[in-house]
Amino acid sequence: MKKPAKPANQFIFSLYAEDKKGLIGQIMIYFNRSNYPVKSMNVARTDISDIVLITLETEVPSAAILPFTEKLKKIVEVYTVNTYAAGEGLKKTGFFRLAIDALNPKLWSLMAKYGTTLSSVSEESLVICKTGSDKDLSELYSLLEGPHLLGFCKSGLIVEESLVPLELLIPA
Repeated sequence: MKKPAKPANQFIFSLYAEDKKGLIGQIMIYFNRSNYPVKSMNVARTDISDIVLITLETEVPSAAILPFTEKLKKIVEVYTVNTYAAGEGLKKTGFFRLAIDALNPKLWSLMAKYGTTLSSVSEESLVICKTGSDKDLSELYSLLEGPHLLGFCKSGLIVEESLVPLELLIPA
């Protein structure tokens, strides 16, 4: 697995925007031109018609956050942009695909210790999943790493509360 960036450079951008064709490309141009890597991106519909929530986990120098945020706000379809320092409070879900012969008492014990769930089982493999911080997922990955680990992926961010208060979206 790749080594994480310095915590001082890891930020979460949340954008509420009008759902228009080409919007993601427009946003990504800003990150690419500035050479700021995007680690994960999620686009989700909101309960407000034609408004989407775009969440990006990125590496941006701390000194560049304010001017970069202002650039993103200039995109016509973007209603609001908020930034947050990436922290361990933000969760992801990791999926670990293992060879079926890895299913033994040691794996069951590891699953119980790390709070994983058995997601699926086929004739040749099984998938377990774990929700937690990057640190939690990396720790479990290191314990499962070896010939039985056939694949791994993790979701984008899971935030357990609203990133932007509704009042900021609807003018008074």
